[in-house]
Amino acid sequence: MRTGFRVGLVLASIAGGAAGLLPSASAQNDPAPRIDVFAEQPTSQAATAVTLPRGVVEAASAYETYLRRAAAIRVAFRDGAAVSEAMNVGEAYQPEQMEEGLIAYAALIALEDQRFVRGVRNAVQGPEDGERAADSLLADPRSVVAIPGAGDAAALVRTVLREEGGQLFETGRAVKQSAYDVQHQAWSKQTVPDGAARLAHAKLLATAAFAPAPEDVSRLLRSAADFKDRRAEDGRESTAQSSVIQRGLALAALAVLGQAGDERRLAPILSEPNGAYCMKMAKLNLYQCLAVAGPHYEDIFCLGQHALMDTGQCVAGEDPGSMQSSLPSQRADRDGVRVPVAENSYAR
Repeated sequence: MRTGFRVGLVLASIAGGAAGLLPSASAQNDPAPRIDVFAEQPTSQAATAVTLPRGVVEAASAYETYLRRAAAIRVAFRDGAAVSEAMNVGEAYQPEQMEEGLIAYAALIALEDQRFVRGVRNAVQGPEDGERAADSLLADPRSVVAIPGAGDAAALVRTVLREEGGQLFETGRAVKQSAYDVQHQAWSKQTVPDGAARLAHAKLLATAAFAPAPEDVSRLLRSAADFKDRRAEDGRESTAQSSVIQRGLALAALAVLGQAGDERRLAPILSEPNGAYCMKMAKLNLYQCLAVAGPHYEDIFCLGQHALMDTGQCVAGEDPGSMQSSLPSQRADRDGVRVPVAENSYAR
């Protein structure tokens, strides 16, 4: 059993205060490694934080890290080695972890919506109410829509995911276009050596779960904190809440209720059939493309279309092809990861 850790992010509004890593004062008496993220200039106002299982936050970090790296792929390919390097980035995600990470990332966004967090807290009157509400959310994540503020949070999540998925899609479109642009260069027409090994490597990358370093988790939580000032693109409540978004909001609500400590218990909401199917199909289409590709420019096409564009559509909540104009692992961690929550005065 892996030892868990907790990460807390203090959302202090301190002009010029840079975020840094300091050991928690209580860590001296805590047998589990613990990391707290503080502003360098301390404040007397404590931040609000909740706990999510380590594996869930690792999945969100896997999602955030992949999106950030893949969207940064540049199309100035000069030789086969550059193509191979880009493919190692674009192919590098495990569909099951990515699916769980997308839901967990949606939860982190929802936790930065003050109205939603306040709605969750005001909806329960005590521990027994919280347990009943948790059982209801686990049995039917769609019930989260009844919580005041859920529509606002869903609209924010949808805006962010469509934006990030769109960025990955546009990177893929540029890469795909470069497959045509480089064909006047002699190297691009050379056959990729050992195509069978190249395909096997792509499949291997899809089986390896991402294991984030502490700095990856800290970056994820700092990024999540930025959502506290975001609003949905149209400023209105979402009328189209996908199953992924509903599960993300349900996970966030469970965390606010203090009922998200056991990843095994959360398993029903950490997997979503449509999202899983979308990402698995993106991978299958990539494998089929690589199986018949010969020269380097065809590998570039496979990377742009299937590794990046198709995956971007999955993130944005679209089926592969629609933007052209599996069960989570069973982990039991003693300790979770503390994640930031929208700060406000929650009058009861």
